[in-house]
Amino acid sequence: MFFYLNLQPVIGMMRRVVVLSFILLSGYFAAAQDIALDSIKIVPDSAVIADSAAIIEKLNAQGREKLDKKYGFRDVQLGTNIKFFKNIVREWQTDDDRNYRRKTDQLSINGMPLTEIVYGFYKGRLAHIYLTSPGIENSRNLLAFFQSIYGPGEQVYEETVEFDNMVQWTGKKVILTYSEVASKKEGFFHFSAVSK
Repeated sequence: MFFYLNLQPVIGMMRRVVVLSFILLSGYFAAAQDIALDSIKIVPDSAVIADSAAIIEKLNAQGREKLDKKYGFRDVQLGTNIKFFKNIVREWQTDDDRNYRRKTDQLSINGMPLTEIVYGFYKGRLAHIYLTSPGIENSRNLLAFFQSIYGPGEQVYEETVEFDNMVQWTGKKVILTYSEVASKKEGFFHFSAVSK
């Protein structure tokens, strides 16, 4: 005798449990202060999906607000005139684009190393900040760090030929993109001002 067992509902529920567990374990509920842990209850599948999507969207919205408020990285803000930058060394330039490194930059974030931090200026104003991170594991740890601040972000699939994994946060004033190239064993973070 042969029994057919449909495992799709079980697999779907397991995926939702994994997503919610990830959110809980990553500390995202600390960022979403008005979402109480005791409000989580077992509900039908569609409601769980809707609740999970709503929580993730709320975290992303809060993250976009933080990203726009910071408007840069560490002590620099996008739009700053190049004359306010000290101890910089030119990397390369084309027409109105110039890229520099600061000699004084600490090449780590929370103990996680960076290979470089490059500041891109367009017509004398800071338009881009590029962070390069060595190693995929280190890069993903940095990704988790930025996700703890700015929320989970959105998966980007447009450039899969060039990048293995892309996550993006799109604020009103700033876009932060994470991309990794497994073949080079590097991760890249790019802060850019939204064009007006």
